[in-house]
Amino acid sequence: MALPYVCLLIVMLFFIYAIIAMQIFGNIKLGKVPDSAINRHNNFQNIFKSLILLFRCCTGEAWQLIMLACLGDQDCEEGSLLPNGECGSNFAYIYFTSFVFLSSFLMLNLFVAVIMDNFDYLTRDASILGPHHLDEFIRGWQSTTRCYVSYSLH
Repeated sequence: MALPYVCLLIVMLFFIYAIIAMQIFGNIKLGKVPDSAINRHNNFQNIFKSLILLFRCCTGEAWQLIMLACLGDQDCEEGSLLPNGECGSNFAYIYFTSFVFLSSFLMLNLFVAVIMDNFDYLTRDASILGPHHLDEFIRGWQSTTRCYVSYSLH
């Protein structure tokens, strides 16, 4: 039962952090080398690339390098309207650390929710007697005892 709610929280966390990253780190100049942390494939210029890069950070793949590439004093893309020509922010420390912490926490909850959901499914027993079984037994007993003996259950 908790699985859909944890998944919804993860989607909300990713979406909110992607929007924030697009606003703060979206104008950072892309690296020309494919090995640079911010390049044409890994950047915060649109929502889809932001979500993919955040998923990469969530899995722990070089998120520290991405954080360092988003720090202040980075060059901006041509056509950027920033007055000083410097992109990035020292807010990257707080941003990436909080994202990795929260996403790891939610992923752990998702893992636990899946295990608990499967455990609940496997431990459900269809042979457990319920109140309706007792009512059926009483009705059956009463119909049997009326025919043979004058005793009945009340």
